[in-house]
Amino acid sequence: MARRPFEEIMRAAGKAAGKVRRGIGPALNTTTIAVSLDPVELGALEVWIADQPDPKPTREEAVRRLLAEALVRK
Repeated sequence: MARRPFEEIMRAAGKAAGKVRRGIGPALNTTTIAVSLDPVELGALEVWIADQPDPKPTREEAVRRLLAEALVRK
Protein backbone atom coordinates (compact mmCIF):
# COMPACT_ATOMS: atom_id res chain seq x y z
CA MET A 1 0.00 0.00 0.00
CA ALA A 2 1.38 3.38 -1.03
CA ARG A 3 1.89 6.02 1.62
CA ARG A 4 -0.02 9.26 1.23
CA PRO A 5 1.88 12.53 1.48
CA PHE A 6 1.54 14.36 4.79
CA GLU A 7 -0.06 17.40 3.11
CA GLU A 8 -2.77 15.23 1.52
CA ILE A 9 -3.57 13.61 4.86
CA MET A 10 -3.80 16.99 6.61
CA ARG A 11 -6.07 18.41 3.87
CA ALA A 12 -8.41 15.42 4.25
CA ALA A 13 -8.39 15.80 8.03
CA GLY A 14 -9.25 19.50 7.72
CA LYS A 15 -12.18 18.76 5.42
CA ALA A 16 -13.47 16.06 7.77
CA ALA A 17 -13.14 18.36 10.79
CA GLY A 18 -15.30 20.93 9.01
CA LYS A 19 -18.13 18.38 8.80
CA VAL A 20 -18.11 17.54 12.52
CA ARG A 21 -21.18 18.79 14.36
CA ARG A 22 -20.33 21.09 17.20
CA GLY A 23 -22.83 21.99 19.85
CA ILE A 24 -22.68 24.94 22.15
CA GLY A 25 -21.93 22.61 25.02
CA PRO A 26 -23.73 22.00 28.26
CA ALA A 27 -25.11 24.94 30.17
CA LEU A 28 -24.20 25.58 33.75
CA ASN A 29 -26.22 23.70 36.35
CA THR A 30 -27.10 20.85 34.01
CA THR A 31 -27.20 17.12 34.63
CA THR A 32 -25.73 14.76 32.09
CA ILE A 33 -27.73 11.64 31.26
CA ALA A 34 -26.84 8.79 28.94
CA VAL A 35 -29.52 7.31 26.71
CA SER A 36 -29.20 4.08 24.75
CA LEU A 37 -31.13 3.97 21.49
CA ASP A 38 -31.71 0.94 19.33
CA PRO A 39 -30.95 1.31 15.61
CA VAL A 40 -34.59 2.11 14.72
CA GLU A 41 -34.83 4.86 17.35
CA LEU A 42 -31.47 6.32 16.33
CA GLY A 43 -32.54 6.24 12.68
CA ALA A 44 -35.77 8.07 13.52
CA LEU A 45 -33.79 10.70 15.41
CA GLU A 46 -31.41 11.15 12.46
CA VAL A 47 -34.38 11.53 10.07
CA TRP A 48 -35.91 14.16 12.38
CA ILE A 49 -32.58 16.03 12.46
CA ALA A 50 -32.31 15.89 8.67
CA ASP A 51 -35.80 17.44 8.37
CA GLN A 52 -34.81 20.45 10.50
CA PRO A 53 -33.71 23.73 8.89
CA ASP A 54 -30.05 24.67 8.80
CA PRO A 55 -28.12 24.82 10.99
CA LYS A 56 -29.02 21.25 11.87
CA PRO A 57 -29.24 20.49 15.59
CA THR A 58 -26.80 18.08 17.17
CA ARG A 59 -28.20 14.81 18.48
CA GLU A 60 -28.09 16.27 21.99
CA GLU A 61 -29.98 19.41 20.97
CA ALA A 62 -32.49 17.34 18.98
CA VAL A 63 -33.28 15.23 22.05
CA ARG A 64 -33.69 18.41 24.15
CA ARG A 65 -36.10 19.91 21.60
CA LEU A 66 -38.15 16.72 21.26
CA LEU A 67 -38.34 16.33 25.03
CA ALA A 68 -39.48 19.94 25.42
CA GLU A 69 -42.19 19.42 22.77
CA ALA A 70 -43.39 16.23 24.47
CA LEU A 71 -43.55 17.89 27.89
CA VAL A 72 -45.51 20.89 26.54
CA ARG A 73 -48.16 18.55 25.08
CA LYS A 74 -48.91 16.98 28.47
